[in-house]
Formats: sequence, C-alpha cells, structure tokens
Amino acid sequence: MNNFSPAFAIVIPAYNEESTIHDITLRALTQSDLVIVVDDGSTDNTLEQLEGLPITLIAHSENQGKAASLWDGVQSARQHNVDYIVTLDGDGQHAPEDIPSLFSKSAQHPEHIIVGARLADKSAIPAKRYYANRIANFWISWAAGYPISDTQSGFRIYPAGLFDDLSISTAKHDSFVFESEIIILAAQKNIKCTSVAIPAVYAENARPSHFRGVRDITYITLMVGRSLIKRGMYLQGLYRSSIKPHLLAKANGKMDYDGYGTALLSLLIIFLTFGFTLLAMFVYVCYIALTARKESETGNVVMLGKRLQNNLPDYDYRLRLDRAVEVNRETPDQHYFILGGHTGDAEISEAEAGKRYLIDAGLEEKQIHCEENSRNTLENFRNLKAGHILDTRQISLITNRHHLARAGVMAGGFGFGVNLCAAEDQYKFGFINSISMLMESLLLHWYFAGKLYANITCNKRMLARIQ
Repeated sequence: MNNFSPAFAIVIPAYNEESTIHDITLRALTQSDLVIVVDDGSTDNTLEQLEGLPITLIAHSENQGKAASLWDGVQSARQHNVDYIVTLDGDGQHAPEDIPSLFSKSAQHPEHIIVGARLADKSAIPAKRYYANRIANFWISWAAGYPISDTQSGFRIYPAGLFDDLSISTAKHDSFVFESEIIILAAQKNIKCTSVAIPAVYAENARPSHFRGVRDITYITLMVGRSLIKRGMYLQGLYRSSIKPHLLAKANGKMDYDGYGTALLSLLIIFLTFGFTLLAMFVYVCYIALTARKESETGNVVMLGKRLQNNLPDYDYRLRLDRAVEVNRETPDQHYFILGGHTGDAEISEAEAGKRYLIDAGLEEKQIHCEENSRNTLENFRNLKAGHILDTRQISLITNRHHLARAGVMAGGFGFGVNLCAAEDQYKFGFINSISMLMESLLLHWYFAGKLYANITCNKRMLARIQ
C-alpha cells in the first residue's frame, strides 16, 4: 500500500446471509482487526454463523434496511477513531482481499471515496442489474457533477470525516438510496469518487439479490430528482458529467466552435427535412451493423480504442480486442494498430490499455503499434494518417457493429481503403443497442453536415480536420 497504512474498520451489513457470511467475515479479519457486522434482523442462521468470531456485532431485532445497517456500522466504527471506513456486502460479491488495491488508490487520493467498480466486467453481471446500474450512474453523475463508473457498488472506502454533520435518510424504503445519496452529498463537500476495477463475483450459493431494479432505481431517481430541483436542475452538473466528456471536447485548449456550429446545422437539416435525413443515416447504420463480416482481409488491422473504465477496457472495447486475438490466431504475424489517447480520468491511454490486453492474450509486442493522442473517432484517423505508421492505405477496421458505419465513413474520408470487421459475431437487438444505433446516426449526420458546410464555404481549417 505504498507505506500508506491508515487505521480503518470494515463494516459488513448482513441480511439472511447464512451461506456466505462466515467465510466473508473470516477473510475480512485477515485485513483488519476491527470488523463490524450488522445483522439486519435475519430470519435464517446468519447470527449462528457469526458465533465465536472476534468481531463487533450489531443485531437489529427487526429488518430496518441496508441504509440503517450501514449507518449503525459507520457510527460504531467512528467510536474507534479510525481514519477510514471500508464497507462491503455480506453476500460474497466483494472479496476482502481486494481491500489493499482500494487503499493503493486511496494513497493517491486520500480525500476521495474509493469505489470497487464492477461494470467493466459486463459479461459477469446479470443483464437487468447491469442496465439498472447504468441508468443510476447517469442520474447520480448528473447530480454529483462528474462521471462515475459504478454508483451502486457497496464495496467502498469512506474517509471517516465525511460523516461529520452528515444529514441523510436511513428509512427502510431508502435501503439502496443511501449509497447513491452519499455520493451526491460528498460531491457538495468537494469529495469525489475514484474507482478501482474489481471482478464482478456472483457466487452460486449466494441468496438472491435484495436489490429490486425497478423499485430501487425509482427511489434513487426520485432522490436525485429532489436534489436536482433544489439546485435549479444543476445543468452545470449535466454538462460536466455527460455532455463535456463525450461530445463537446475542447480542441487545443480552446472552445470547439466548429463543432458547436455544425451540430446546430445538423439539427437544422433534420428539422427542415422532417427527419428524413436522420432516418437515412439510421437505415445505413443498421444495414452495416447487420451485414458486416467478422473476417480481416488485410495485414494491417486497425482497432479503435474506447473510453476506459477504471483504467481497463470496458465490455465493448474487449470485444474489439478479442476479435483481434481471433484474427491473429487465424492469420499470425499481422500488425495491429490501436488508436486512442487519454480520455476521461484514465491514468493510461486507451491504446496502452488495449496493448496490454493483447500482450496478455498472447500477441507479441512487436506486432502492436499505438497512437496515443486522439480523443475521438475523427482524431483517430486524422492522427493515423498524419503519423505515417502504416505502409499502406488498405486497412481492416475492427470496432463494434453499431460503430462500424460511422468509423468506416470517417476512415474513407481520410483516404483509407477499409475492410469492415465486426467485433461481435452478430448484431443483438435490444433497447440499449437501439439507443446506440440512434446516437451513431446522429453523430454520422453531424459529420456529414460538417463536411457539407466545410466544402461549400471552402473552410480550410475544418477541411483539415476531416480529410
């Protein structure tokens, strides 16, 4: 932990955890001598599983909800004059052995809440839980005013001082609101969340989750709504958490007026054509997503990076990288060009994260080439062209199916001959994928509107950015 050895307590809320609580508590005791388990009126043998263990046990006579359990555990921990309070669930989702990893990050950000984030490992998380968490992330990030990877993980390190003069609801119906609301209240004290990637563990012997997606997300959304209304909807928070990181990046430290202007032009064209131009983009994006092949036809394979989660490739990015591994297995000794710089709060570039992943998967370092200055798809290809790291303009382009159409058009705009190679075996229909396709259609429309404007006005500055 880099000589960072704070005094800390571990708080474990438990409700009907007889199959996992003994093991989790024993493992927690290897990390700290001060382990506080709060039994929230369990009706099974949870209490019996804790007998004889050297812990502080708080037993509720009846179920009061997770919020009350966490609050009672935190207050008990604060009586021991600790610097930090670690919370983790009793159902086996969180490994106490990961606590040192969280404290390594805490050493770098001692005032922050450190969250063990699971969403980078989408494949291991039940789909309904994953998407419910994504929805919660959007609202809570808005209210907090910055992007947050995983707002629902209960595996956290809290600075003990955060709880000084903290007013927060612990009512039973707010069981899963507490951990969301505390992020927002902390942000108002200038205390942010910093994430550390942890595995998503769903043990076979664990009881069903107490989290109910529709009900609890509704309560969380209502809490966030109240917070936003009190702050006049806090549009600055929406900009900082969602708009700025994804769409309105600054170019060379200056406001991107070209981007703003062409975005407005794109919306105007959609309005004047009654949406038909956007519909045409959507049909094209869908056609490419449905019909794209998954084979590479050239020795130069280009992969687009993607915003990292906790310094690791997220699910969609890993699909791109896994496709590259498969291509290499079928045709060894090809060269792979990974495009993507530092985005968000990542400590490494998207390209570097992808390179590490491919090396771990068995590719040789000499096969992999990185471009680490670009922040979006347009810059990916502009920098690839300017960098002269390719010996040909013919490339196989690997990205996700919903992204292929826009990426292929932009690559063609810079003079590349493109073979599209889909990361997924086939397109999967669903609500989230449909939203992704619509967003890609809007962005592709934006690109064409900008290209049209630049050519009509002979705007050399804009033309230099897109061809």
